[in-house]
Amino acid sequence: MNVWWLCAGAMAGALNALTLRWSVARLQPGLAPRALGQMWGGALLRWVISAVVLLAALRQGVMAGLLAFGGLWLSRWLLVVAYWLSERE
Repeated sequence: MNVWWLCAGAMAGALNALTLRWSVARLQPGLAPRALGQMWGGALLRWVISAVVLLAALRQGVMAGLLAFGGLWLSRWLLVVAYWLSERE
């Protein structure tokens, strides 16, 4: 069951990183008020998804919460590094 929390955290982290990338890609200089609303809306969505996964895991125990947090953290950083490496080429 603990592996499930690692996978759930990884999926939440991947979704978090991909929605952040999508939000940043849609920024345009002339649309400042709209861009600010999109960034805050996206941030709220990312925080809610992360909080739901972490709180659900913590209800199962500390180990499940740590595994979910580890999956969230690892997948976000792996996607950031993968994106950075793809942009360097």
